[in-house]
Amino acid sequence: MRGLVLSLWAFHLFAISSCHSVILNVQGIAGSPASVGFQVDPAVARNCITINPCQQDTTIIRDAEINANVVNKCGRTQLKGNIDVGENIQIAISKNAVTQVKAGTELAVTIHQVNADGAGPYVCDVDQTGNSGEKFDQLNITNNVPGGNGLSLVKTQAFNMTVKMPDKLSCTGGSTGNICTVRCRNASVAGPFGGCFVVQQVDTKQTVTTPASVKTGSSLKSVLDQVKKNQADFQEAVKANKAAGSSEAQQNLAAVNALLANGNPSGTANPAAKPTGQNSPAPANNAGGKGNNANKGNNGSNANKGNNAGNGNNGNNAGQARNRVKREYTA
Repeated sequence: MRGLVLSLWAFHLFAISSCHSVILNVQGIAGSPASVGFQVDPAVARNCITINPCQQDTTIIRDAEINANVVNKCGRTQLKGNIDVGENIQIAISKNAVTQVKAGTELAVTIHQVNADGAGPYVCDVDQTGNSGEKFDQLNITNNVPGGNGLSLVKTQAFNMTVKMPDKLSCTGGSTGNICTVRCRNASVAGPFGGCFVVQQVDTKQTVTTPASVKTGSSLKSVLDQVKKNQADFQEAVKANKAAGSSEAQQNLAAVNALLANGNPSGTANPAAKPTGQNSPAPANNAGGKGNNANKGNNGSNANKGNNAGNGNNGNNAGQARNRVKREYTA
């Protein structure tokens, strides 16, 4: 019976997450490399709308799942589960696939709308530490993807929106010490959908982090609450990892599914925003432990503001389960 309940819950989860968008390209300073959304798979066709394979690399970013420590701050995909932010930063650096910015740089962000629920408008914010999740600064967007509440009749179409970096910018993340992580998502109740990508600041000195300089920390209550959650979920996560075999991506996907099926938030909780022509406040604080730079973290306070304009232009490893996510954040 337990297995049947798990299967039915997983079916419900993926049935409601059936419409998507992906971040295909991000261009900052002219002549610098382009960035791409975390876990976006170039092998996935962009001229179709079917759940598999056309929607498998779309990122789902739900506050409820972040707060429950099921996923990191950049969410998950149906293909590979939780997105390990620190690892994806390093993958982008190793591939020289990080676009460059200065304070105030305008990014050209290409979003491919798979079908109805991948519409705009989008809200974007930036973690200037790259991966602590300690604070998200909301970014101004112009030429936003058209739509209302994440819905439109558009499908298989790319849009370019312009995202402006803050005038006061200090990217300190990644092994290079000058990386920021940008997160964009819409307000689809089946999502929110969107993704994360990295940028490299070139008008600042590279930050060298020491243990003493890491200022992130957790309250006693958040630590005790997290321990209680981890203990409740541990056996299900272990079983899921064992059943998935040796592939890290398969283990990760199975573990996330098991945690969601174990009574954690899923479905339509906490959309990214309620767009009305201006960016709403960015997503709420994420409970749990914290880290810095290459450490993982999913705590963030988003309270910054920005303006959305409604015109559109056409244009693998992930972390392991909830327990590993929090351990990496608080180590």
